[in-house]
Amino acid sequence: MPSEISPRPGRPRDADKDLAVLIAARQLLAEVGYPQATVVAIAKRAGVNTPAIYRRWPTRQALLEEAIHGPGGHSLPEPTGDLRADLATWVRIFLARADSPAARAGVPGLLADSQTEEARRRLLAIGAPVRKAFAELLGRAVDDGQIDPGADVDLIFEILSGTTTFHALLRDAEEGEAFVARLADALYVLASTGR
Repeated sequence: MPSEISPRPGRPRDADKDLAVLIAARQLLAEVGYPQATVVAIAKRAGVNTPAIYRRWPTRQALLEEAIHGPGGHSLPEPTGDLRADLATWVRIFLARADSPAARAGVPGLLADSQTEEARRRLLAIGAPVRKAFAELLGRAVDDGQIDPGADVDLIFEILSGTTTFHALLRDAEEGEAFVARLADALYVLASTGR
């Protein structure tokens, strides 16, 4: 029977340092752009040393991925029981995150650097809790009889994520609520039609 691997001894990670590094990374992305948001610059801004960053994130790219796509200032909404309204709220949150200065500066660089399978796995892992919450939202809507079962949750999530990112990067978040309403309506139709 294989033995279990025990955690390495040492101090637990300091959540305050993690947050300081992520905030510093977001600030630098917005101020100087993706190429100049180096680990050294981020460490200096966060008041930590570079080895502390590399103990937390294996690469600069992993750090910037989490800074852009990881926990941010927008918590996930609680379902209201009205799927169309909930989808509009999700669109607003995704659009706000995609339109943040850090995302606008960092996403193009991350896309260019995310050509390896490892990078794609990291991005999926960072987004997994959000994807799960979205699947639960649609699952509740099925349970409540708002939509029929069989919707392609992954496809709908990717349309939500990709469309809001594309819109924020290329259209300066123009159209505001009109865009939110159109995309939420389209997602609702996709969710309602099932397979």
